[in-house]
Amino acid sequence: MKNISSLIDDPKMTSDLENTYQEIKKSLNTPFVPNFFKIWGHAPIALQGILPAMKHILGSGELDRKLKEMIMIAVSSGNECDYCQTAHQAFCTMLGGTQEQIDLLKAQQTLNGSGSPKEREAVDFAVRVARDPTSTNSDDFKKLGALGYSTNEIMELIAMAGMAVFYNLLADASGVKLDQELLEMTRNK
Repeated sequence: MKNISSLIDDPKMTSDLENTYQEIKKSLNTPFVPNFFKIWGHAPIALQGILPAMKHILGSGELDRKLKEMIMIAVSSGNECDYCQTAHQAFCTMLGGTQEQIDLLKAQQTLNGSGSPKEREAVDFAVRVARDPTSTNSDDFKKLGALGYSTNEIMELIAMAGMAVFYNLLADASGVKLDQELLEMTRNK
């Protein structure tokens, strides 16, 4: 059965859509617009709702962007979202993520001995939140706080878990195809 992305052509380019695409390239620091966003160009209002999550949760805040990319890989792997897993592997690599870390995140959804204890705990917490959002409790805040995370950063970890689940759903439901550019970035490591 064909998926949505194989049934439709690229969206009609308008000046508003071109401006949105430029904003996406700037926010992701890439010379191309990933297919994930191109497919949503067919629904500009929806794209305008999807874009702020990427800009504000993934692209800014107090947490390190590499950590956020590691969370995206781990959650996407657990949800079996090939598009998001591959895309964020490319971005994580650009930001200094090691192949060992990426392999662990993909295979086990954890850093399991790689990275700092602070990074490991953050990834494990975010993966657990993505699987069971009702699992958080005051002990999580104490444990993460003892590792140096502020309340704001802990809330960003929760937001990253939610964004990953949201983007996984959007990518899988639309059947977005992998970008050649992203595949090349993962091979050139």
